[in-house]
Amino acid sequence: MIKSNDRKRAYTLPELLITILLLAILFTLGIILSSGFDHSKKLRDYSVAVALAQQAIEIARSTPYDLLDDENAGSTSLEYDFNSVNGDNDLIVPDYDSGFVKYHRTVEIRDVKASTDEKRSIGLKTIKVTVDWKSAETGKKETFVVSSSIADIN
Repeated sequence: MIKSNDRKRAYTLPELLITILLLAILFTLGIILSSGFDHSKKLRDYSVAVALAQQAIEIARSTPYDLLDDENAGSTSLEYDFNSVNGDNDLIVPDYDSGFVKYHRTVEIRDVKASTDEKRSIGLKTIKVTVDWKSAETGKKETFVVSSSIADIN
């Protein structure tokens, strides 16, 4: 006869099912949270790119019209300044680091010519800002492009 003290302890089927259910819930929550973190990192990368592009357009709109592009102003133009580094105290540089992500901004400013005379400017310039970066998570190259126009109102 077996005494109650000699019985071996084992897990019952309901205990095992509850354990499996709890583990499945924990794994599901972990997957949901990690995908949320990845999405927020991607959103942060795009937010920085949009801010860099917006900064370039706002600076261009506040610059005198004749100093905007290389065609009119040469190396003293805003376009040249955006796309080059001019010393240690240069605040407008093409490369920015944010966290583990390096952004590269390229600014193109072009004169809009009259359709009947390719040499005559109509007092309008287009600005195209391209921001490139590599995602820290995927290593994939991402690009954000925005274009606008600036009129000579003087």
